Amino acid sequence: MEEEQREEENLEQPKEKKKGKFKLILLIVFLALSIGAGGTYFFFGDKIIQKFSGAPEEKIEHKKDKKEKTVGPIMPLEPFLFNISGSSSRFAKVSIGIELKDAKVLEEAKKMVPMIRDKILSVLGTKGPEMLTDVSNRNAIKEELHNALKAIFKDQGDLTAIYITDIIIQ
Repeated sequence: MEEEQREEENLEQPKEKKKGKFKLILLIVFLALSIGAGGTYFFFGDKIIQKFSGAPEEKIEHKKDKKEKTVGPIMPLEPFLFNISGSSSRFAKVSIGIELKDAKVLEEAKKMVPMIRDKILSVLGTKGPEMLTDVSNRNAIKEELHNALKAIFKDQGDLTAIYITDIIIQ
């Protein structure tokens, strides 16, 4: 009887080893397939999504064009020193650069520096200290400056962006 139990135990041990190896092989195969699928999506995901969603190729290419956009020439202006609105004893010093479409527009803008500075001072002179110091207002100030300056240029697309590089309030 003892011999039968030993034989049964000997038969069960190889079966358990086989089950363990089988599970390990299944895990390795699953991981390999998962890594392969992830790599395929990483490299070909846009094409796969486009194929099955029916999205036109132009939209995807248009997104790539936006990413590849280059920065045009930037014309730094002399710092603006002005009295802050509502306070005759406080003043601000603001440095601004304007990004233009190309070198030709840059040459035209160099001839218009007094007009550009006048428009910028007109906008900045209306701002109080809270508006100038609050970082969340910077985009609104840039947009207001952009709207004021784009009227000076011949084409609306000549002025690409406004950059505020320094603000000092005394």
